[in-house]
Amino acid sequence: MIKEEIEKLIELQKVDEEIREIENEISSFPVLKNQLQEQLNKELNELNFIKEEHKKLQVERREKELELHALEEEVKKLKNRLNEVKTNKEYNSVLAEIENLKKKISDTEDEILILMERNDEIAKKQEDFRKKSEMMKKEFERKIEEKRKRIEELKKELEGKLQEREKIAEKIDKEVYSLYEKIRKNKKDGIAICKLEGETCTGCFMHVPTYIEEKVKRKKEIVQCENCSRILY
Repeated sequence: MIKEEIEKLIELQKVDEEIREIENEISSFPVLKNQLQEQLNKELNELNFIKEEHKKLQVERREKELELHALEEEVKKLKNRLNEVKTNKEYNSVLAEIENLKKKISDTEDEILILMERNDEIAKKQEDFRKKSEMMKKEFERKIEEKRKRIEELKKELEGKLQEREKIAEKIDKEVYSLYEKIRKNKKDGIAICKLEGETCTGCFMHVPTYIEEKVKRKKEIVQCENCSRILY
């Protein structure tokens, strides 16, 4: 009886849709993992960039401190030299040199203060990013573990659905089943059988001729949509 075969096909398609959903969720796991990993990597890269910037600031500060020390030593030498000069001209020249060095010292001290302030800012930023990255890493691991467990459950569910499918398929007429499979495999949505509502195929939403509608109502044969080739019921 065609009516019974149609009912079996509807039942089979329901299981096939469930299988398709399970397989899609399983296959989405690597994509989700990559997306989460990319987000984490972006945060870690930003943290590494801040760390490098922090190191550069520390190096620059040390260089400025060494420069300051050298300037201060030079001033000491010049002050000692004042006791040795013989003429006013030479004395004034050394004083001018000392003043010039003191100006450089003052400027260098200002630069060091700016670097210290910047260092404090970036140190705080680094710590904030470190905490954020650590939280993201823990969240990443939690989500991956949660998803991994879900995938294990889905695989078991899929195994059960495949067994259920096999039992249903065994009861369907071989030619009817072969047609169903041919259509299903050629459709992106995997839908091989769909309802005819009025004169509209719910698979492709195209109008079907009246004689097709009549054939579907009689349930004497397997009827396909002339537009999308899906089995109609």
